[in-house]
This record gives sequence, C-alpha cells and structure tokens, in this order.
Amino acid sequence: MGERVLYLDGSAGASGDMILAALVDLGVPLKELVAELDKLSVTGFRLIRSKAVRGGIHGTRIRVDAPDDRGHRHWADFERILKKSRLSKDIKARSLCLIYRVFEAEATVHGKSVEKIHLHELGALDTLVDVVGAVSGLELLGVDRVEASPLNVGSGWVDTEHGRLSVPAPATALLLKGVPVFADGDFERTTPTGALLVSAFAERFGPMPAMTITRLGYGLGTKDPPSGRPNALRLVLGETESRRSETVLVLETTIDDQTPEQLGFVQEQLLEADVLDVFLTPVMMKKNRPGTNVTVLVHPRGRDQATAILFRESTTLGVRTHAIEREVLERRIIAVRTRFGKVRVKEGLFGGKVVNVAPEFDDCRRIARAKKVSLKQVQQAAIVSYQTKGQTKGKR
Repeated sequence: MGERVLYLDGSAGASGDMILAALVDLGVPLKELVAELDKLSVTGFRLIRSKAVRGGIHGTRIRVDAPDDRGHRHWADFERILKKSRLSKDIKARSLCLIYRVFEAEATVHGKSVEKIHLHELGALDTLVDVVGAVSGLELLGVDRVEASPLNVGSGWVDTEHGRLSVPAPATALLLKGVPVFADGDFERTTPTGALLVSAFAERFGPMPAMTITRLGYGLGTKDPPSGRPNALRLVLGETESRRSETVLVLETTIDDQTPEQLGFVQEQLLEADVLDVFLTPVMMKKNRPGTNVTVLVHPRGRDQATAILFRESTTLGVRTHAIEREVLERRIIAVRTRFGKVRVKEGLFGGKVVNVAPEFDDCRRIARAKKVSLKQVQQAAIVSYQTKGQTKGKR
C-alpha cells in the first residue's frame, strides 16, 4: 500500500478561498472544518458554501460572511488570537508561521517593520479563516504529502490602497520565491494568500505523480472569465505505489556562547517552522571548550527558513548542510473510541503489515486535561481500544 498524495492543479491560479472550497468539494466535512475554526473563539463570521459553475466546471464556492474586521489587522492581533485558541499545537504553530510570512513579505515590500504592517488587500478575517481552515483541512484529510503544478499568476494590473500594481503583486511575488510560475489570463489569478498556502504545502512542483486517483475537488474563484481557463482550482487525491525512502537535509552548527535557555528558544523557533526534528547534543570543542551541536532535519523546501532562524536567533557564523537519504515507514492515521473520547492512532506499516502503533500525543494531552485524568491512562485506553478494534471511520 502506498502513500496518500494530494496534487494541487494551480494552472488556473490559487486563492485562499479557492483552496478551502476545493478541500470541501473533495470531501472534507464542512461541519468539522467549522468546528476547528470555532476554536479560534472569534465571533461574528460564518462560512457560506454554494455550488457554482466556472467555464463549464461544476465546483464549490466558499465565502466568509463577516462584519467589518478592522480590529484584527496587525500581527499582534493574529498572534494573540492564535495563541489563545483551542487549536491543536501543530495547527496553531503552522498557522502562526504562515501568517507571519505574510507580514514579513508585506514588511519587505513597504520597507517597514512587521509590527507596523496592517493587511490591506488580504482582509484580516478572511486571511485568518483561509489559513487556519486550509491547515485544518489538510489535517482532516490525512494526506502523506502535497505536490503541485506550476502556478498561474495571471497578468495585468490590480488596484490596491497603494495604487495600481502589476500582477503578481509585490507581496505575492515574494511569497512565490522558489515556486515555478507562469502567466496566463488578464487578471490576478493568484492572490497573496493563495501563494502563501501553495508555497508552504507543496513538497514538489511538476506534473502529477503516478498514482491511482480516488477523489477530485474543484474550488471556484469569484470571477467568471468569458474565455480562457476556467477560474477553478483542482485538487486530486490519489494513492501511489509504496515508497519508503526520501531525501532530506541536515543543517548543523556548533555553539559555545549561548545559555541553555537561549538554545531552547532557538529549538522552539525551529520546531514552529515545521522542520522534521531538532536536537541538541553536548560536544567538547577545541581548547577544551564545552559546546552544543544544533542539528536540524528538514525537507529541502524548508532549508532557507530554517537557516534564517539559526542566523537570527543563535550566535553562529555559519551553518553546515548536507543531504541524506532516510527510510520511512508507510503511515496511516485512524481514530479509535475510548471511554474518555475519540483518539487518533498512528500506524506504521512495513510490507503492508502494521509494525508500530502510537496514540497521537496532542489528542491524549487534550483529553487528559479535559477529563482530569493522567496522560498514560488515556494512552493506555487508546491502545486497548485499538487492539479490540474500537475504531471510528478513520483516515489513511
């Protein structure tokens, strides 16, 4: 059994609402998506789903219905909302990282600090909903990896508070650094939020991988051009043949002049940036100086961001990088019922057979706190339930 792969066809462009709509059209339950967004504790908005047609393609539209949201336009507002939310640790960390990238891009374009930037074209609440919704949707879908086509940015001009700008807008172009793009169509095909999500989610850009297609989803944009490509983003869900090896990067640096607290902060920042792992190893350096070797394991797409964090947050003057091959088990996530509630369990498969089983820590921690029981009680209950096949409808 192979990997569960999501292929994003961006030949007509991408926006945050199109990605969200495509996930729902693909089969992510809107009710579960709304339940995740409710954890933000932001009131006064709702998601409106509708069916529509663009260029003969039937698909889904998602619109955020909300009053004026001027109070949530600065980075500090987003940070406060997300940190106080009831989202899982992983979704919260990834959403924070993604939205910060938007502010970084805008700050670079306008020559200001992140703290002084407020969002214009993106729309504050729309951005929050699109980012958290897309991250949550991928989590609910349970895919192993995301790949994408080259992205259509469109052409022409877009009117902004700063005047008329050429397409792609400056912030969009920055967010698409390293992403293959092309221009077709006489309007803005890819928005800043669309650029952000595609560049963050996709591990590889190119043609659709060899896989067995299981589902399709179409997310429709607002505009309906009379000719040219239909304004529709397509998601293709499929399963590949079994794959057990991949290339990842190891970033290393050795530090002898920072405190454990400072190095702990470096580690936190790296983990929030969605690296695979970070570990700190005590070493003895030249002249008998004790030091710490910081090792970061990351996919190639995350190299620049991880390196930037090392330079910004540590005292290092250089980072060593080398590529390695790693063997990985096929992974599958299912949900089991316990007397405490539903817990996701991760299976590791080798040759089609389960060889490792582990309850998801975030689920167990959340339930343990809510039910006021020990963590190990919840973990043991999940394993017992798994062994007795107390499964709900799960995700592979």
